[in-house]
Amino acid sequence: MIDQLTFTVIKADCGSPGGHTQPSRKMLEVVERIISQEDWVLDHKITHTGDDIAILTTHTLGTSSSTAHKACRAAFDAAAEVAKEEGNYGAGQDLLATAPSGNVRGTGPGVAEVTFDLLPEHRPAESIAVIAADKCGPGAYNMALFHAFADPSRSSGFLLSPDVGKGFTFDIEDMDYKAEPGDLTHRIVKLNSPEENIEILTLLRQIDRFGVARIHSRAYPDEIAVSVSTDRLHNITGVYQGKDDPVMVIRNQKQFPAVEEVIDPFRLTPLITGDARGSHTMPLMPVPINTPVAGAYCLPIVSCLAFSVNGEGKFSENGVDIFGNLAWDRYRAQAQERADWMRQQAPFGVAMASQEEISYTGLAERQSALEKRFESVTEETRD
Repeated sequence: MIDQLTFTVIKADCGSPGGHTQPSRKMLEVVERIISQEDWVLDHKITHTGDDIAILTTHTLGTSSSTAHKACRAAFDAAAEVAKEEGNYGAGQDLLATAPSGNVRGTGPGVAEVTFDLLPEHRPAESIAVIAADKCGPGAYNMALFHAFADPSRSSGFLLSPDVGKGFTFDIEDMDYKAEPGDLTHRIVKLNSPEENIEILTLLRQIDRFGVARIHSRAYPDEIAVSVSTDRLHNITGVYQGKDDPVMVIRNQKQFPAVEEVIDPFRLTPLITGDARGSHTMPLMPVPINTPVAGAYCLPIVSCLAFSVNGEGKFSENGVDIFGNLAWDRYRAQAQERADWMRQQAPFGVAMASQEEISYTGLAERQSALEKRFESVTEETRD
């Protein structure tokens, strides 16, 4: 029996055939081979969402372990080499040239980690969901997390569970804070729900500036419920490096919202920044795990894998592909319908991302050139 367990998810775009679609079979195989040989790994799963490979591991090394992070980076580097050999697009896109000294945060891949006491008396079963997104800005989960962890009108656990009813502490990150490569400094504010819900909404409504980094239980303050990757590639490199494509770990049930309450807000298919060239506003479509990006104008996509962990840190034999259920077909159609409507706007107004979020330099360069052609014109006054 393990006393304390760490659950780590690290995700990166290492390249894909035919554009930004999905990793190739050989790329996934090399990642599987490398991770399966690591003796620190208690259990692992390799999945992908769109063109992003996700490495899920359980271990006892704690969060920000250089051993775990270096191994995952090595697996991603190997996948990128395969992508280069196969001539795939964007090989190594999320892997900055400087290899990490011991932690991949701030070097490209997205990281979500939680360390917790395994199966204590107040939590006799451990239920976890991993939510991964592609073609998305880092605040893609803001609406869902607010509704699940702060909104009693949508998350019935606040009314039915005394522990959930005590609320949660949100660690909200200023994602515009610019870090040097390898710099682990973050700018965070802690806000308590429900009494500071208005303050939480004030920040989370700005999905391209503020994002949830962590959520803690207030019934059990040492228990972390949520960990989300919040690194922004353009803040690290200063240039477009691909969209941020966040990954999230959510512990659910008991003193946390139930899995139903966690996933319910994704029915709303919220409009987020991302999509083609990372430069549009489009609805977030829930999809099965291991789904390629192949839809009309691609759309931002999100997957959810749920499973349990036993006392030895092993995953349950059968994970549940939450958004793979036929109940979500309706919301996939809803997302595509909303996308069709947004595409009718072409580049006008909210259909395209804000100037600050445009991922390519073409617009900025043209506007800069046009600024020089503007002239001041004086109006004549007539009697």
